[in-house]
Amino acid sequence: MPQPLIYHIDVNSAFLSWESVYRLSQDPDALDLRTIPSAVGGDQKSRHGIILAKNEAAKKFQVKTAETIWQA
Repeated sequence: MPQPLIYHIDVNSAFLSWESVYRLSQDPDALDLRTIPSAVGGDQKSRHGIILAKNEAAKKFQVKTAETIWQA
């Protein structure tokens, strides 16, 4: 019997890339979020203030997914 093929696609950085592309499509002079350390954090009241996604530049500062915002 053939083994099932399982894909795991990590899109954490993609959220910021998509947002950056969207912002630039609306305003070509907008800040490109891909060029600065950036993270997506939940509402501190409803999501306990954790990092939901981050870009490559933020990884260089050891920002981690699921880390609290105050620690990041």
